[in-house]
Amino acid sequence: MGFDAVPAVAALALVWLATVTLVVIKQFTAFDPITLIYVLPVVVAATQWGIVPAMIAAVAGAAAADFFFFPPLYTLWIRDPQNVVDLILFLVVALATGNLAARLKKEAVVLGRRETQIRELHAFSQGLATCLTGRDLIFAVQDYLSNALRHRAALIATQPEHHDHAHGLVVPEEVRRRALELSAAESRHPSALVAPHGGNAWFVRVISPEILGYGAIAVELESRPNEPITEVAERLERLLEEAMATLRHLKVKEAIEQATIGYRTEILRDALIGGVSHELRTPLAAIVGSCSVLSEMPAITGDQRTTALVSAISDEASQLDNQIRNLLDATRISAKGVLPQLIWTDPHDIVSSALNQKQSRLSAHHVTLDLAGDLPLVHVDPVLIEQALGQLLDNAAKYSPIGREIAVSGRYQQGGVVLSVRDQGSGLTPDEQSSLGKHSLAGRRPRDGAGSGLGLWIAGAFVAANGGSLHAESRGPNLGATVSLRLPSAARDMAELAEAIDD
Repeated sequence: MGFDAVPAVAALALVWLATVTLVVIKQFTAFDPITLIYVLPVVVAATQWGIVPAMIAAVAGAAAADFFFFPPLYTLWIRDPQNVVDLILFLVVALATGNLAARLKKEAVVLGRRETQIRELHAFSQGLATCLTGRDLIFAVQDYLSNALRHRAALIATQPEHHDHAHGLVVPEEVRRRALELSAAESRHPSALVAPHGGNAWFVRVISPEILGYGAIAVELESRPNEPITEVAERLERLLEEAMATLRHLKVKEAIEQATIGYRTEILRDALIGGVSHELRTPLAAIVGSCSVLSEMPAITGDQRTTALVSAISDEASQLDNQIRNLLDATRISAKGVLPQLIWTDPHDIVSSALNQKQSRLSAHHVTLDLAGDLPLVHVDPVLIEQALGQLLDNAAKYSPIGREIAVSGRYQQGGVVLSVRDQGSGLTPDEQSSLGKHSLAGRRPRDGAGSGLGLWIAGAFVAANGGSLHAESRGPNLGATVSLRLPSAARDMAELAEAIDD
């Protein structure tokens, strides 16, 4: 940096003004404040422009005093030794005073700058306190650097699907590459100064923990008088360190809040399941039981219309109970999954229990049973498989015309047992076959309205939990369908069963 001549000229001008003032004073009074008057330009120069102009003012003041006021006048020669001593003392005092004033001025400037920085940090802290999410924080930091500190900032994206967030600011490739290197290195000193060729320096700071796909922030450091780049970088480091600490706090806070919400949701879900199970299914069981009693009373059995009415009430109540149970099963599956209790079970028992469970539902159809006599035992949860097979039977009854055949069969195929339910109902389209077991499947065309699709989804979830699978076959719409569940881990004989149990 070159020498600035303006402060030096200003210091000489102050000495000249002091000389004129002394000349005027000596014309009207005998008071002779030479050294006092010439100290003033030194102090003013030191406080305004620093130590160098103060030294120039001190030397110029000593020379002016010698030239204009110490005999012989208008020469730099001093006749009286006492005047020489006075002039030397003046020069020493002036230089010391100038140095002290310059240092005080510098300290005042530093203190003023620190006060400004503290105010900025305080305002920044208040802004951070209002941030509720990491997104709020990151963009608040960027806006604060760009607006309050007048340093343009850009968020550097570390994820391929994201783009840099720069508010129109062009980030040099060298700066972006350095930011990505720092993000990948996870260094203990996650910041750096980057000076691209032919441009301003940049301060790069890693965002930790990374959020929203942004892993670093880059700040352009424009050259400013009396503000060294290193000091600016240190100030930005303090600001961003506070922001990162707040971000880490927010991440922990968000995790705690999410865990709390999940825990409360789990409690509410369990309460809802228990409440629905008790408050709805208990009255329905009472309705079904009352209908069963009414259907055996002589006054009811003697009236055909009353008998039909009681039967309809019983059927609809049973159907509603079945729908509620499906909803509860679906809720349990979505909330916690299915945890089967595996035991070795005879498939004949599973089929028999499912048919007994759906006896009233199947009463209007002709059910045929074709189970192979040598079906091996299967390692499953019999309750879940019974419910899954019951769902298949319920669907077959729903989609088949009254009086048509529903065939239940069981075969041993390729190391597993396949239980199938074939109806003569509305059938399945190819799209419906590919969507079998999905939560939203409701495409089949029942004779009395659309289904919810929960039944097959629940059946598929129960079978999958036991390591099995569900699949369907149909020749087309209105040509019936065959839905089968395959159960693995079948033991063909007692020796194989004993070996499996030992394992």
